[in-house]
Amino acid sequence: MHIFIVTLLALLPQITLGANAPTDFKSLVSLLTNILGTLVTLTFVLTFIAFLWGVVKGWIIDGGSAEGVKSGKNVVIVGVIAFVIMISVWGILTMLQSSLFSP
Repeated sequence: MHIFIVTLLALLPQITLGANAPTDFKSLVSLLTNILGTLVTLTFVLTFIAFLWGVVKGWIIDGGSAEGVKSGKNVVIVGVIAFVIMISVWGILTMLQSSLFSP
């Protein structure tokens, strides 16, 4: 339920500014890409917060134990892989948008 509320609040500017129905395909694509851009930004922020929390927990809070350091290393590896995948997908979508729907 909390995820729904956070998503709704994140999309509120897009919902209110996009109150006019799209009149053609280009405006529909523009509206959808604006909404997706907001979702991608929200995903980046939440992933970064989770990444930082994993690093703090792994090295600072549980830093005295070998298991804590191992957990911290796993969080860093998974976080870096997640960021590389997210940036790659974002770049591909931006490239497709600019090549297919440019004026």
